[in-house]
Amino acid sequence: MSSFYDQLCGPGFPLSLEITPPKTSNPVILQRRAALLRDRSRTVNVIQRPDRQSSLEASLELAAADLEPVWHLAVRGNTLESITADARRAVTGGVTHALCLLGDHAPDPSVESPTISAAIRGIAEATPGMVIGATANQYVLDEKAWKNLDGKIRAGARFIQTQPVFEAAAIVPFAEQLKAKYPGVQLVPMVMPLTTAAAAESIHNRLKIDLPRPLAGYLEVGDAEAAWGMFAETAGALRDSPLFAGVAVMTFEMDAHIETGQRICDALG
Repeated sequence: MSSFYDQLCGPGFPLSLEITPPKTSNPVILQRRAALLRDRSRTVNVIQRPDRQSSLEASLELAAADLEPVWHLAVRGNTLESITADARRAVTGGVTHALCLLGDHAPDPSVESPTISAAIRGIAEATPGMVIGATANQYVLDEKAWKNLDGKIRAGARFIQTQPVFEAAAIVPFAEQLKAKYPGVQLVPMVMPLTTAAAAESIHNRLKIDLPRPLAGYLEVGDAEAAWGMFAETAGALRDSPLFAGVAVMTFEMDAHIETGQRICDALG
């Protein structure tokens, strides 16, 4: 089977499932979470969290189980030397995709960490076989943000993953600008089904994202079916647009029910 990046560059519309690893190594839990979309996707984005098994260790376990992990490489708190050493170890263990990001843990003032652009450049030089991605927040697109994104792409990022998209039309202006500036860079929006008001409030508080009014209205009155319908509409619009190469799918629940996985697959075709 071709790699996730190869599929992004092809005529299809691949999915990557984004999961949180267990607190410590536990292949049963890890593989159960990775199998939510079953045969629809074998590509798994592995989140890096300070209180969990590291994304690299979990990615190596998934690669050994014949899945295709996207290692979330958190730059904050790591030196360029440690980052490139981890990248070499990743490639040796069969991990060929990395999403380079800052990380959400507190910085260590004793560690001189590189910028994300410098880390991407270092990984690209140390491991030419690694497909490197970077993140972008489509909700904050000022001159500083574009300059930051430009640096990541020029350093070697070949795909860009966004913050969650809850309405396809809202991300189109960013996608059009990115395609015009960097036609060879693949854009991978993140999508997330939200079916409860509590989940919506949590996402708003954590990411400072205002949900589209129709979706917020459905969740306020507890209309989960209408919320699923809007998710399917958004996912379908992304799939049918030439601006987007694929999607990364994240569930609000850490251990989503198999029915959730089926509904995601149905929505994305």
